[in-house]
Amino acid sequence: MKNLALLISAALVSTSAAATGYYSDNKSTVKIKNNSDGNHVTVYQASPSSYDGNTSDVLIDYDSDYNYVTVNQYGEKNTSDVDINYNSDNNSVYVRQSGYYNNSKVGIQNYADDNTVGVYQDGNWNYSDVNIDKGDWNNVHVDQYGDYNMSNVDILGENSDYNYVSVSQGGDYSKSDVLINDYYYGPTSYNTVYVTQTNNDYSNVEITKGSSYNTVYVTQY
Repeated sequence: MKNLALLISAALVSTSAAATGYYSDNKSTVKIKNNSDGNHVTVYQASPSSYDGNTSDVLIDYDSDYNYVTVNQYGEKNTSDVDINYNSDNNSVYVRQSGYYNNSKVGIQNYADDNTVGVYQDGNWNYSDVNIDKGDWNNVHVDQYGDYNMSNVDILGENSDYNYVSVSQGGDYSKSDVLINDYYYGPTSYNTVYVTQTNNDYSNVEITKGSSYNTVYVTQY
């Protein structure tokens, strides 16, 4: 019954956004909390350039596992914020933004492990921020197509290990920042990061404060 109720709620969110998104700005908030498992949520929002954009907030919290969330935003100046916290494991979240000046933020924190996150941005001047803080075995994929895009990835201690991150930027004048930082005085190790860029792009990678045995590949062509 818990799963069915959330599916109905998600359907209403998606339908409402689809019906009104072309005429006004919308906000969607989805919370999956307190040992809530196996739910499927879909958010759809669209905004024309004349408006300020839509906002989607998704929270998976407190031992909530095996949930599947998709966020689809079309237009300009949309914002998506996804947080997976406190021992919430094996969740899948996919964010797709098409248009200009969109912003995606993903946080995997407080011993949230084995989660999969995909961020796909198509257009110019988009921004993606991924923060893994005290989480292991997470998979994050960021794909940006267009010019002047920015990707920021932070893998922070303590004990943020065995995470896999890939960043692909296709277009000109884009920038990728990757930081692996053991600032909580626990090992931040065995993480793997791939960065692929094309044409007039900039990549910055910093591994610092005792972070060991990490592997980073940067390909520019």
